[in-house]
Amino acid sequence: MAKDLPFLHFLNKPSHLTYPARKKSISVQKNAYLQIMKTKILITFGLMALILASCSKGDPYNSLTAETEVITTGAGPEDILLDDKGGRNRLLVSCDQRRAELPSFGEIVAVDIKDDRVYTMLRTGEPAGQIFFPHGFYLQTSNGKDLLYVINHYKDEENTNSVLVYEVGQETLSFVREYKSPLMISPNEVCVMEDGSFYFSNDKGGPDLITENLFNKFGGSLVYCTEGGDCRYVDEKLAFPNGIEYKNGQLFLATTRQQALFRYDRQPDGSLVNRTRISNINGMDNLRWSDGKLIVAVHPDEIAFVAHSFSDKASTPTLIYSIDPQTGKAVQLFQDNGKRINGGSTGIVVNGKLYIAQVFEDFILKVSL
Repeated sequence: MAKDLPFLHFLNKPSHLTYPARKKSISVQKNAYLQIMKTKILITFGLMALILASCSKGDPYNSLTAETEVITTGAGPEDILLDDKGGRNRLLVSCDQRRAELPSFGEIVAVDIKDDRVYTMLRTGEPAGQIFFPHGFYLQTSNGKDLLYVINHYKDEENTNSVLVYEVGQETLSFVREYKSPLMISPNEVCVMEDGSFYFSNDKGGPDLITENLFNKFGGSLVYCTEGGDCRYVDEKLAFPNGIEYKNGQLFLATTRQQALFRYDRQPDGSLVNRTRISNINGMDNLRWSDGKLIVAVHPDEIAFVAHSFSDKASTPTLIYSIDPQTGKAVQLFQDNGKRINGGSTGIVVNGKLYIAQVFEDFILKVSL
């Protein structure tokens, strides 16, 4: 879900105001400056209130008694998927350090399902100087090749984002190509079709998350790109669209702040029609398939999640649901108040085990169902 959370950068950003000689212009500039300062102060106290409110809340998400096991992967294992291609039997985990004060780390890590062996996938053939900060990713077989599509955030001043494509080997990821588009504003998750075209969600409409949350809640969008790289909007005015999955002519989109899991009918040209809300659970993150059901991780307490993004000392609850893609009926598989995992972002069920990824810490959680 979360990438960089630029709250403090926004609050400390200087106001570059110039003051012309004429008194009238000076008065106008002073009023503008005071308004900016007032807004910053209100935001600062608002954030403090949110964090304090989170600390004082009760604990409605009591941990279940299921047997769990920690598998250390590396910082920020935000997304997770099953790689059972070519006889492989493993999970791939997209890891990125999202805490600015800690050493940078961005890798695709593999977890062998048989023995929980963890190893980092070796990336080869990349352009010189390639920067790699992975987020959402998707594995698709196309033209006989197993291809991993990875959303990449450069974390530069231009807020550059792209989708990198790699051919998947036994322990290697061989670079194939990079997609860039002006529409890759804040890509979160990607979903790839068999023909190599893909969809991605922009969770917001601009680089500043605070401004978005306060003034433009519905700034997110859903974008379709052809295999050749031509991209266009297929849905807009969404409140933090997030996980995407596809099956049998239907596309599914989870939203974090819209109380909606949407289902669309996909057209041959990639456009989407007949948007239907099939669930009103709020705080949904990534989606994965399991036995014909959609497994979705949920952040049920947004305030606690924001507090956790500031500090690993703050706990935030996690819920995992299995949702029927046609009826929307939801069955809860897991709940935790932060004692075992914080900010669970993806859930996937394999061989009777639920694996949960998370946004900030350095492990995935293996749960016996």
